[in-house]
Amino acid sequence: MKKKIIGLLLLLSLIMPFSTLAATKKYNTLNLDKALEEEGIEHDFSNYKEDNKQAVIYLFRGNGCSHCREFLTFLNSIVDEYGKYFKVESYEVWKDQNNSDLMQEVSDFLGANATGVPFIIIGDKYFKGYGESYADAIKNAIMEQYNSKNKYDVMKEMKKAKDKEAFDKIKNVLIIVSCNFIFISAATIIIIMESKKNNSLLNNKIEKIETKISSMKQTE
Repeated sequence: MKKKIIGLLLLLSLIMPFSTLAATKKYNTLNLDKALEEEGIEHDFSNYKEDNKQAVIYLFRGNGCSHCREFLTFLNSIVDEYGKYFKVESYEVWKDQNNSDLMQEVSDFLGANATGVPFIIIGDKYFKGYGESYADAIKNAIMEQYNSKNKYDVMKEMKKAKDKEAFDKIKNVLIIVSCNFIFISAATIIIIMESKKNNSLLNNKIEKIETKISSMKQTE
């Protein structure tokens, strides 16, 4: 029975710390073509292609948001001139809680304090909301990111930070597991030693009683 209890404690010490590691969320995204389609914006992408060299525009938006639609319309208007330099990764946040949580994470990571949509990220630059006055700044951000030899990608940087955090958690878990294992091993040794000691004392008492009974019989 004691061995079963000890085994169960050891198993729990190995499993429980890992339960603190969160599962990876999945996010729903749309590219520029699908985002324009969802907003009902007419477009012709017969000459537009996406590739890995393009600057990524991360767009957090709400389906039906007027300023989000205005920004998408602007992007559609510059596809002929700038389309080879950028692509879009769009996250709808009004109806998708995971996407909304991601927007908050990205906002916190950048120190942007974004409270509404659209929230636009290009390289290490971000834009809260959209108006015509942003047009030139957005074009410049696209070209700067496209021409950069060391492109800044906020999603990749966040992943690096999370991986480091996860590694630190695992390292701490391993320390906890090691300590638990040492503690349980020590407790097991003590229990075994005490059990042997008690058995030895019991055997000694039994021997004394048997000796006394034998002595009494001889006296009779």
